[in-house]
Amino acid sequence: MTFPQFALGALTLLPLLGAAAAVVLPHPARRITGVVTAVVIALLTVPVLVTVTSGELPELVLGGFDAPLGIHLRGDGLAAVFLGVTSLVGLILTGYAAILPKSTGTFLSATAWVPGHPGFWPLWLGCWSGLNAVYLSGDLFNLYVALELVGLTAVALVALGGRKSWEPALRYLFVAVLGSLLFLAGVGLLASVTGTLDLQQTREALGGLEDPTPALLALTLMTIGLGMKVALLPMHRWLVPAHSSAPSVVSPILSGLVLKAALVVLLRCWLWAVPVLAGAEWLTWLLGGLGTAAVLAGSVLALRQDRLKPLVAYSTIAQIGYWFLAFPLLLPGENDDAELASGAYGAVVALAAGHAIAKAGLFTAAGFLKDRCGTDEIAALRGAGAHHPTLILAMGLCAVGLLGLPISLGFTGKWQLATAAVGAEHWWLFLVLAAGTLLSAGYLLRGIAPLLMQAEVDDNTPAANPVTVRERTGELAVLLLGVATLATGLLGAWVSTMLEVGSWW
Repeated sequence: MTFPQFALGALTLLPLLGAAAAVVLPHPARRITGVVTAVVIALLTVPVLVTVTSGELPELVLGGFDAPLGIHLRGDGLAAVFLGVTSLVGLILTGYAAILPKSTGTFLSATAWVPGHPGFWPLWLGCWSGLNAVYLSGDLFNLYVALELVGLTAVALVALGGRKSWEPALRYLFVAVLGSLLFLAGVGLLASVTGTLDLQQTREALGGLEDPTPALLALTLMTIGLGMKVALLPMHRWLVPAHSSAPSVVSPILSGLVLKAALVVLLRCWLWAVPVLAGAEWLTWLLGGLGTAAVLAGSVLALRQDRLKPLVAYSTIAQIGYWFLAFPLLLPGENDDAELASGAYGAVVALAAGHAIAKAGLFTAAGFLKDRCGTDEIAALRGAGAHHPTLILAMGLCAVGLLGLPISLGFTGKWQLATAAVGAEHWWLFLVLAAGTLLSAGYLLRGIAPLLMQAEVDDNTPAANPVTVRERTGELAVLLLGVATLATGLLGAWVSTMLEVGSWW
């Protein structure tokens, strides 16, 4: 076994072991365990990235059982990109949570609600284990199991916000379970047709299928289920209450990382498991239409918000729409050009990866201000930039990524999507991209501009209290995410090269 192969197994099991250890440890030791685990995960990600960059595909068959019986881990380009992004964002957010324990939620003690929830650490590490398993799994069943681990821990993380977050968490749970049932029904239908759950074997079996109707039905069920989990409009109603009421360090985990798990599974199903099917064109155009509606409606709803966290949450719905704009271009069977399909695929990955970093930074900043000032009402936060210039700088850097301006992965993704649209002569995409960018500028200015304006601050308000060393360090963690938003924009060509390793074509 080579070290990269060992790293594949360790990346899925180590966070789970850390979660189990955190359950039995006292609260201060849980923070240490979380930080150590995050550092080790980041170090284990490096050999996988190096191996994939060299053009090799690390694979591991656990227990020596080959497909379709064994558990097959594949560190292809898609997995490597999201492993790297998750390690970067996860390491910074873990450090932020350790520095500012109150950002992890509140729990009811014998007398009152106390900030800093000890349940955060096992739940977060368990969620991280599920995320890594989603990226690396090579069969549909383990994708389902890993996605369930991510979903259930995410619901529990939302509930750490106290009483006000219990109802949104329960709604999130219902949607997650229903989405899982639909996805599992589709997996079962595919297994009954092909006799296997392995992604490659499923594709080979479906390639010789005379009647594509069962496979198309299975793909439709899985797409609807995953659309619910990824909060594609109109299945988005659970997202804003859950993300805005979650603890300040949980919101960036949900928006930046958890949503990407469902997107990765969706890409695996569309591009790896199921070959191009006759009759699937209507579904690609439906997803493209819903993506367009999400970009426009999510942006307009974000413009109407007067609280910072709901504004950032509605912007997530708009950004999700961009990922689905590419679906009418994603299948080479529709435009008979695999290069256009690969360009659309690269656009989706670049947009999602850039969103993970930028949105994590913006949500963390919004949560910091809410914890600091006791509210996230934009009017009440007027002038906060005078006390937190580092934080406002970080928010501005993250806004560059969400707008898709040079230099950022958001710009790379939009450029690739526009290029594929030109090749396929889908001119409507330019109108959506232009309108979405202008609306994004509007709601980001609405959220950030008042923070820069001078305002009279009452000496009795929390904003007037001296900023502690811990809080300043937390601001630096947010600044790291802002800097990473621009720094990763320089890696656009590298990401495209990585995605070719183990790709479906």
